[in-house]
Amino acid sequence: MTLTDVLDKKISKIRFNYRDASEDGLQWFQSQIRLSNGDLFLMPSTPDTKQNLTEDYERNKRDDFTTAKRCGLASRLLFKNKKIVDVHFKYLDNEPYEDSRAIFELENGKFITENAVGPQGLTDIDLVVMNKKQYEASKDEEFEYRSLRNDILVIDLSKK
Repeated sequence: MTLTDVLDKKISKIRFNYRDASEDGLQWFQSQIRLSNGDLFLMPSTPDTKQNLTEDYERNKRDDFTTAKRCGLASRLLFKNKKIVDVHFKYLDNEPYEDSRAIFELENGKFITENAVGPQGLTDIDLVVMNKKQYEASKDEEFEYRSLRNDILVIDLSKK
């Protein structure tokens, strides 16, 4: 399964793994997303449309999906059985900014992403669910935000 394969698919569940700061002082968070067809993948950090998300999941998952923690009910209601209509990525100097994660736009107008790594006490490490207004307000002027459907796939097709 590639990144383009998640477009128009419904999210069944999101579970997560969290680890407190280790000896390097960093805490981390990892979302595991299950689609309604059963496919599992991690929140991508790159808009590489050729990357196999299933293989990436098997190589890089911290814990098995069944042992990962469930999101709270309020969050689950915002994404459960909602279709992914687009995926957005941050770019810096015309290159994907790989220190951030994909931002999934859902059919209900919600956006989900994760803050994956940061110093203990200074960074909120968590699944982030936003509405359109919050998403627009979260954009940093230093970055360009590109849509998989409207920008990245169009560029990929023009290279062929």
